[in-house]
Amino acid sequence: MAKETSNPSVVTRPPVVGIFGHIDHGKSTLLDYIRKTNVVETEAGGITQHISAYEVRRMREDGHEGKITFLDTPGHEAFAAVRTRGANVADIAVLAVSGEDGVKPQTLEVYKYIKETKLPFIVAVTKMDKPAADLERTKQNLAENGVYAEGYGGDISVIPVSAKTGAGVPELLDTISLTADLLELKGDADSLGSGVIIESRLDPKRGITAVAIIKDGTVSKGAFAASGETFT
Repeated sequence: MAKETSNPSVVTRPPVVGIFGHIDHGKSTLLDYIRKTNVVETEAGGITQHISAYEVRRMREDGHEGKITFLDTPGHEAFAAVRTRGANVADIAVLAVSGEDGVKPQTLEVYKYIKETKLPFIVAVTKMDKPAADLERTKQNLAENGVYAEGYGGDISVIPVSAKTGAGVPELLDTISLTADLLELKGDADSLGSGVIIESRLDPKRGITAVAIIKDGTVSKGAFAASGETFT
């Protein structure tokens, strides 16, 4: 990324994007298509039970390589606290809503949090390859629940996608990149790395390990990491 002329160490950083929504609305499957992997089948019962972070690299329309960090969050109601942690880390939210089923309780729960925190968001209408999927009906359903899409009294971007065929995925990624550009996300490459720990566990051989999203600064090999009263 190009450095700022006023401060050479300040650079544009990739956006952190949280994928949120109901358990059966294809969040992880959509992310699988973007990542070209398959993690859904490795989850217990096909349910995401933790927050996972993945960096995706893609060529932008301007010819430059762009990066997006995705967070996959659990959709089951039992994991509400984990979803909230994921939303706290994200710069942008993607609210996944099935084109078959429309708005569900978990959809409204996530939308309430997005609205309260004023988190920029995009709606991805998933499963558009299904015969019963209906984009206009889903937009109407969203409007009935206070989510007003472009053309339905609001300015929320609604992108129809299919994780099976890949239809709409490039448009979704372009919209995320455009939203990130408008947010002008920055970080100081010369400062000490700081961010948010999204997962931690006790490894039998390595001890306490953690996955963190670094949102400012640089983490160098051999550096100490501290969180609260814990450091390593």
